[in-house]
Order: sequence, then C-alpha cells, then structure tokens
Amino acid sequence: MTATTASAAPQAQWTVTNPAADDKFTAAPVAGVTAVLSNVNTGAQLVCTTYAASGTAADGVRASGAGLAIIQSTTFGTSASPCTGPLGSRWTARNNAPMSLNGTSYSAGVSKGNITGIDITLTGSSLLGSCTAKVTGSANTGSYTNGTGVLDVQADATPALTISGVTGNCAGLLNNGDKARYTAKYKVTPVITVTSP
Repeated sequence: MTATTASAAPQAQWTVTNPAADDKFTAAPVAGVTAVLSNVNTGAQLVCTTYAASGTAADGVRASGAGLAIIQSTTFGTSASPCTGPLGSRWTARNNAPMSLNGTSYSAGVSKGNITGIDITLTGSSLLGSCTAKVTGSANTGSYTNGTGVLDVQADATPALTISGVTGNCAGLLNNGDKARYTAKYKVTPVITVTSP
C-alpha cells in the first residue's frame, strides 16, 4: 500500500480486500514507535507519540497500483499530546487534502509504493512565539504487510517533502524551501489485504 519510489511503474493489476462493509480503515501507532518529521536542512526533528490516520480502501481489482487507498484525515500531535521539537517547541498538524497510497511492487504479502498528495499545515509554539508552515510532497519509501496490517513509512534517501509558507517566529527551525523526511509505523484496522500477481 505505500512506498518505494514515486517514479517506479506500478504493476498491471492489484487487488484490495477490506473486511469493513463501508471500506473504511483507521491507523494507529505501532506500540512504542514515534513519528518523526525531520528537517534535512536545519536538523530539527519534530517527534510525536500521538499520531493517526483514517480513510478508505475500497474492495476490488485495480488496473494499476495508483490509489489503492485514500487517507482522508491525519493526526500529528494533539492539543493534549503535542509533538515536541527543539527549544521546547510543541507542535500539531492537520492535512489540507486527501492523500493517496499507491503500490509499485508486491512480493510475498508485502506491498511497496508511495504516499502522494501530502499537504499539511504545521502549527508550533515555543518561548519565542508561534510558528506555522506547510509541508507538501510525497513519502516514497515504505511498505504494507498483509500478515500484520502494519504500514511502515521510512526515511527517503532523497527527501521529497518541502517546507513553505513559513510565518511567525519559527526560530530558524523551519525555513521556506527546506527539505524534510517523515518516518512512522501504523497498525491498520481492520487488516486490509493487498495483492498483485
């Protein structure tokens, strides 16, 4: 369901089986695994113990690996449990648009692919004031395993997320044009099965 390179050509046919009658799913953190947004240019890391996602993965056969599932809502920190960053900063984020999980290769119950259409707004605060910024692009390295229902988003060798729209006092942690990587590990419920011959 997610991640290798965005440019890799998807295989010709993919099958998605979702036990949920309404084709919906939720995704919560794998126990003990934090989500991390890393600014490659400044070295700043925003670390979250609270993160989640939800969306739809409709049953059926697709002609390609594009749009195997759609993430409609994401949580990256909450007001009660914000993400933490340098200088005592605290962060939350919201997605501005749905994101697509696309398959690029399949082998022995494991799908690889990418997450495209990432468009989130970060809101942070510290002793220096408040800060907002957008993060857009894709996450191109990861996997979904049928046997465990785990979606593993790994750090891209070449970061494909870009920071823009920086406003407020971000203390140099985030700057327009900076590149970023995202890592997280989600447990998908119900467990969805994805195959490709």
